Amino acid sequence: MAVEVCSYRLTLKGKPVGSHELKTLHRGRSTLLEGRAQFQGPLGSSSVVQRSRCTASERVSQRFREDWNERSGQRSFDVVFDPDEGLVRASKGRDQATAPYLLPYRDPLSLLLELRELGDVEHRVVPMLGKDVTVQRVGEVELDTVLGTRDAVAYLLHPGGNVVYVDRAPPHLLLKFTQRLNDGFVDALLVKVDEEDALQDFDAPSGGDSGRRGSGKRRRRSRKRRPRRGKGRDG
Repeated sequence: MAVEVCSYRLTLKGKPVGSHELKTLHRGRSTLLEGRAQFQGPLGSSSVVQRSRCTASERVSQRFREDWNERSGQRSFDVVFDPDEGLVRASKGRDQATAPYLLPYRDPLSLLLELRELGDVEHRVVPMLGKDVTVQRVGEVELDTVLGTRDAVAYLLHPGGNVVYVDRAPPHLLLKFTQRLNDGFVDALLVKVDEEDALQDFDAPSGGDSGRRGSGKRRRRSRKRRPRRGKGRDG
């Protein structure tokens, strides 16, 4: 199957502060996910690459890795979820730790994928490392997007107070994210939907430009249009 590539524009108080790209590949019994974010301006100059492998059926995380590249240096966080051994193995730099595998954990990327599949579910508690996330359906809004005017379902996430807007029509794209910060809200608005031929798994290099090589040749089929400002009904 082709890799779905969704590109987002990040804004803070209406001003551009970066970009985000989210890739999804359904492959047999597992799904591969990759998120790449670039930050600028008030959010500082940095980039982060997240990768996830989760089960195709329930979006239970099998492995998650996060690589940060900042002016002060690089840092990474890698987690392997092993239900067979009953362990969660985590590493941060040279530090390593293990914890009991108690629940079918999700990671930040597989959580987003699960939101696309909730349908009419009004409330769900999602097991995450550290603290569970409560997902609450809070209503429907109309968004003006690159795909035209779309009806979206808004989900509120606790803790954090973030809001995710999911297209009601298949394939239920993530149209918008709103993340609460101390000095305001960062909005991620969908600006392009594309396809690629391949997506690297964890065996390939990660982080920086080396991680982008081998991520697959982008196809010509694109649904890019001129972005239009969203209507005021989305809050």
